[in-house]
Amino acid sequence: MKKITIAIIALFVILLSACATTLKGPDELDIAIREASDYLNNNIPAGNKIVILNMQSEYNNLSEYIIDELIANAVNDKVFSVVDRAQLEAIRAELNFQLSGEVDDNSALEIGKFLGAQTIVSGSLGELGNRHRMTVRALNVETAQVQGQFNRNITTSQTITALKRGGRSQGTSYRGASASGGAISGSTNSGGQTQTQQQAGMKNGTYTLWPRPQAMQAGLPAEMWVPQIIASNDYIVIFFAGKATGDFSDGRSGIYYSEWRNANVIQLQDLDNPSRFYKPVSINSHDNGGGAIFSMSFRRFPSTRFSLGCERVGWSGNQTPMVFEEIIPGEPDK
Repeated sequence: MKKITIAIIALFVILLSACATTLKGPDELDIAIREASDYLNNNIPAGNKIVILNMQSEYNNLSEYIIDELIANAVNDKVFSVVDRAQLEAIRAELNFQLSGEVDDNSALEIGKFLGAQTIVSGSLGELGNRHRMTVRALNVETAQVQGQFNRNITTSQTITALKRGGRSQGTSYRGASASGGAISGSTNSGGQTQTQQQAGMKNGTYTLWPRPQAMQAGLPAEMWVPQIIASNDYIVIFFAGKATGDFSDGRSGIYYSEWRNANVIQLQDLDNPSRFYKPVSINSHDNGGGAIFSMSFRRFPSTRFSLGCERVGWSGNQTPMVFEEIIPGEPDK
């Protein structure tokens, strides 16, 4: 009798475990991919031939997974005709670019025309503290116009964690042919940015921003502004202040460095090409007793407007996303 009772209890525990597994909600990454597919279905003309070209991330397995899921959704939804993955692999091998790497718009349009596609779909998945930000963008091959861009923050995902175990990708970029006819290759530096032979974007000089761009925190204005940017041949340095006006150089309107101690939670997005993300190579703070003169240094990036997101770590240890939605430096000071 005891053996029967123990067996029944064991069976009951197994059933409870199975129910718990069954009732567990879908993965956040899979939800984001499905939402991205629905967005594309609503923003790309039905019947278009599309190619899902690349998904930039630091992990090749993660990029491959997202591309495969987007292709599967597009095929099953039957809204578009989709360039076969085998064709994409063939041109990838011929042009030597990675599906997890960066492909600029001009090169993407050339690839789209070569494949006979009307729409190019590309995207990125970047880290933002303990979150991830997913971007999927559709580009019209004929007009080079953006047909739509889907953005979503992913709070947690077991799938992302599992796919990261395969290690980081090399991060090679593809930027088409140079003016001399040779390929321009890229290599990833320690700050996570792809370096190229081209120097584009902001001119060298000091940029005093007015009005100062202000950060947003949980949808509300935060007490943090960007008063100045300095661009040189190799670096772009962004300064931060705790006031909308006044001299920030004395530190009295500065930001306490202890709130920004981890460069890994900071991410700059190129709004001229939203698939590009950059990490700072250093964070600088000079405390003079009244606050801190705070700045971030980035390797030179080819953007004339960008957003900046990070996790602000306060004295309580709480992390709250803080985002500068758009920073446009304009022209350097005369």
